[in-house]
Amino acid sequence: MAEQVLVHGQPCADDEPYNPKTGFKRRASSFRFATPSSPIAAQIEDVKETLEFFKNYRDYFLPYSGTESASSHALQAFLISLLELSPTHNACASKIQSFCFGGKVDIVRRMDPVYNLETNEDDVSAADKLAFYEFLKSIDVFDSSGQRVSFRRLAKNNYWSITGDGNYWIELQKFTIAGVPKFSAVIHRNTNCLYIATEPGAQRWVAVSPIWREDYLVKYPPLYLPLYPAWNVQQDGLMRTMVHVKNGDYPWYGRPSTIGALLDEYYEFQASDYKSKSTANAFIGQVFIEVEDADPQYDMGDESAAIDGYDGLAEQFAANHTNKAENPQTVVLSSRPYGSTPAYVFQFSPNTNEGWYEKTQDIAERNIIKAHQISRRILGLDVSAGMNTNAYLEEFEILSATVFNDIQETIGETINNIILAEAALHFGQEALLDFSLKFNSPFSEMLNERKENARNNNDSRGSGEVQPGE
Repeated sequence: MAEQVLVHGQPCADDEPYNPKTGFKRRASSFRFATPSSPIAAQIEDVKETLEFFKNYRDYFLPYSGTESASSHALQAFLISLLELSPTHNACASKIQSFCFGGKVDIVRRMDPVYNLETNEDDVSAADKLAFYEFLKSIDVFDSSGQRVSFRRLAKNNYWSITGDGNYWIELQKFTIAGVPKFSAVIHRNTNCLYIATEPGAQRWVAVSPIWREDYLVKYPPLYLPLYPAWNVQQDGLMRTMVHVKNGDYPWYGRPSTIGALLDEYYEFQASDYKSKSTANAFIGQVFIEVEDADPQYDMGDESAAIDGYDGLAEQFAANHTNKAENPQTVVLSSRPYGSTPAYVFQFSPNTNEGWYEKTQDIAERNIIKAHQISRRILGLDVSAGMNTNAYLEEFEILSATVFNDIQETIGETINNIILAEAALHFGQEALLDFSLKFNSPFSEMLNERKENARNNNDSRGSGEVQPGE
């Protein structure tokens, strides 16, 4: 009989907590290999309040993750937090965001997202560019805080969101005031959006709320929006819909493309947290002192732990002298009855194996970089040949063709084929459907200059009279 495994918050088998005084009890029905358990399960397990919320709304709101018996909505916040807490994960995402969307945005002939139908005659005239620019200015784009942003900032935000937890959400609004059409695109935080449970094939709806707590929803009901391409028409004529883009072939919510490096991302945070606590608080017990007491008032054990509010000595010890404690104690003091053997002192040694840290962190770093499909040189790390300009640009050109262009087109497809297309139809400017935005790297101009110089050099070598002996 195999052991039950914790999956998305599903409780494991009812094993008793480990007691350092007795050790593990013998298991009669299954093997227990000597492998450490993953800490991820505890990180993504929902707290009691969240479990109760999704239990009460089991047939209504769909959590980001979970099973039939329990939700694991905390996985979403965990993934988003790793984008900020893992140094390599954050650096890779920031670098890709800058490379893909840091340059000036081009106005080009509309490109098919799948087929290459462009020709050399697809240059856009200055007049057409100006007309399309005025069209872009007539569209209001807001971030999740309500601040107006550019389409380039919209693209950056969308990339950051889908890298965090595999999703991004954009609400579209269209209406007419005094005969003047208006169109808006509003970014919503991923944590604010939940699907409504619907039957397969039925129109999907999204609920939007900053807080998912029953008492809050009773006082402030969520906003309900149909999933694009359906629109909800309100009494004042305002039409609204929600665009949801997800990564991966999942039924409801997406997952980040870098989820294969999840353990490495969490390890980077753990290692940094360990060193920070060790430096600031010396977070593990360093000295154990046991002295005799003429009138013992305290005896380490389950009874004394219960008096202090713990389930047992093991829990009390972990909550006071390990990194689980908010303010870990460095000295473990115990007493023994009067007349016992002399005092006993033992000093613990922290893990200061520099080679172990360097090796494990190097492995985690490599795995995260691989998950992002970039390289150490592009990330700006030390590699053989250093920051050689030619080597750097050549590697960038390869990644542009294999990774960066795909990201630019994936993010740009939603902006061009949904947002701008819907706005052009609403404004009655169907002719603008012939144009679209193309996001560029800040290196685009440099690469174009290199290609132009290489072309000119080739032309110069092949021109002129052939001299004798050549």
